[in-house]
Parts: sequence; C-alpha cells; structure tokens
Amino acid sequence: MPSKTIIIGGGVAGMSCAMRLLEARQDFLMITENIGGRIMYEQEAKVNFGAYFAMNNYIYARQLLTTGSWINPIDACFHLSAMEHYAVLSIHTIRLLPELLRFYLAMWEFSRHYEPYKQRCLVMPQKAALKADAYIAEIFSMPARQFVQAKKFERAAAEYLSKFAYACTGASMEQLTALDFLTASQGMVIPIYEIIFKPEMIAQKLGERLVYDNIIRIESQQRMHTLIGKSGQAYQTENVVVATPATVTQQLLGIKEIRAASQIYVFHVNARLKAEFRQHSANFLPYSSEIMMTNKQHDDTYLIYSRKKDVDLYQVCEQFHLLAAVHWEKAMYTQGAAYLEQQYEDGIYVAGDHNGLGLEPTAISGVFAANQILGKGF
Repeated sequence: MPSKTIIIGGGVAGMSCAMRLLEARQDFLMITENIGGRIMYEQEAKVNFGAYFAMNNYIYARQLLTTGSWINPIDACFHLSAMEHYAVLSIHTIRLLPELLRFYLAMWEFSRHYEPYKQRCLVMPQKAALKADAYIAEIFSMPARQFVQAKKFERAAAEYLSKFAYACTGASMEQLTALDFLTASQGMVIPIYEIIFKPEMIAQKLGERLVYDNIIRIESQQRMHTLIGKSGQAYQTENVVVATPATVTQQLLGIKEIRAASQIYVFHVNARLKAEFRQHSANFLPYSSEIMMTNKQHDDTYLIYSRKKDVDLYQVCEQFHLLAAVHWEKAMYTQGAAYLEQQYEDGIYVAGDHNGLGLEPTAISGVFAANQILGKGF
C-alpha cells in the first residue's frame, strides 16, 4: 500500500521533516542508510566526528539531540603562523577592540534580520523568504570578503573570525558568502554547546516508519512516485522529500548544477601537542594551513581537523597515536552561487543544506517540506 509521504535520508533535514509529520500524525516512511547523517557521535568514546556543536538559538536542530558541555570561547588560541599566535584574552585582542566592536554591531544587525528570516523559511520557499528582506537577499550572494570590507573589520576578520569560519566550514573567506560567514560567526557571539546524539531515540520514535535502505532511483507517473531501493524493494508514495546530501539529490533528480563542497578530514588522536598548541583547549589556524583546528576532548585526547586527507599531523603534534579517522569528502556545500529549488516538481520536495550552511537552517528546511505537505504556509 502506498505511503502518503516518503522521506529519503535520515540526516538533520530528514529527521526534522519526520518529527513534524509525526507530530501531525501523518502517514509517512523515512528511508535511510543511517540515522544522523553528518551528525556522527561516537557514544562509547563520546566524540563528535561530524557536526560538533549546537548554538543556543538552534530551536529545531536541538529537538533532535541533547546538548552537552558549554564550549568556553575564552579558552582558544588563534595562529597566524608557527611563530605568531595569541589567545582571546590578550593585548593583541585589546588592540583590535574598535574593529571587534564593529563586528559585534554587524552581528547585531544580522540577527535582527536573520531571526525573522528563519521564521519565514518555515512556511515560505527560501527564495520568497529572501525577497521579503533586502538585507538578507543582498548578503545571500555577497562575497564574505566584500561584506567585511564594507563593515570595516578586515583585520579582526583576518586574525580571528576567518579562522573560526574556516574551522566550521573548511572554506576560506573568498569561498564563503556573507550569509554563510555570518551564520558561522554566530558561534563567536552566541553560547555554543557540544552535541550528544543518540540515533536509537529517533529510531524508537519512528518505529515502523523507519526503513533502512538506499534509494537509487525515483520514477514519477501521474502524481505517484515510485522509489527504487538498492535492496530491490519498490516504494510508492504521493509525496517525496529528498533530504539527502546535495550530490545525491543531484543524481536522484537530474539537477545540473549545485554548490561545490568543502572537504574535512577528522583525526582522533592520543597526542602530545607542540608547546604552542598545548596551552588552550582549541587552536584555530589560517586557511594557508591545511590543518584547520585542534580541539581537546573530555579525556585529554584531541580531534584534529584538516582539509587534506594525507595531512602531516606532526605539524601540530610532538607525538601521537591515531585512534580513529573520519573522512568527509563532501562536508559542506559552501562554494558557488547555484540555488536548489525546495519544491522540485509536483509532490517532490528538496530539504538540506544545499543553499546555506548550518544545522538549524538544515532542520528548518525539513520542517518547511513537512509544512508544505501538510498544506500550510506559502
């Protein structure tokens, strides 16, 4: 018997869509290879190999997970080179206070527009939500570097903010839009917390609505859609929510152009770091370094992030033992101006981080797809 809705993908967008439909007591299935997507929390080691933190203003993403320890922004060090580095609480920071003040004013202005924009995105297609606010529409396509120059905090961006954005996205200021840069930069002004994710809790809520399979093809005819799984199983439905990574969405729907993705490689090590990296829990490096950041864990091990797979970890370590490694060949879709429509065709909806980064916008895209199916909104 056909389902009214099938969600393809069990990441943040797919889970958010499923929770909204579950709340409305709708008939649906979620078909996925795994639950969590780019949230990859290793429960035994208590380590996040994917999305690492949730911000305090994540209303919808935080419904899917538990927040753990507060991440102290003061216990961080920023590196210009092997010889030059500075803590958040330092004379170096004091010298940049005028520019940092301009940054905080820019973030205040951004928040005034961004919070209503997110609310509109729950019930309106993203393009319509952009058109409703000229400020958001402008920064959606503006290069981050141009925004920083216009707001006059270039040195603060070069020495602090770009490094934090690089650690979050794997991308440079030249590759990010102003909207993506400001979305990531919220972590510099809003409390952030480590993520604890338990996929079994989502599975328990979904029950028989959860199916483990890999959809490899979608066939549409007379307002009905047939989904072909790698298992050989065929699933029929009225509505399809494609909540997969953009490259998978591109293949399933035959989309010509999508944003390019950054690559992020995560190494969990038991290590003794070099002296300049040993003094703080987190170290942020510039884009000129293939190593993005180091992050001390609860058990005194470290996560080291890189945009290169074959990185030399001795750049930051005196000695180390590799415990685990996770490679995200398509980590975040942050580069380029391609836009992916959220309603692809009749009864087919697209959800995910295809048009902008962040756990919360991704969750909101899933809620929007559910709201469209429920007949609410725009």
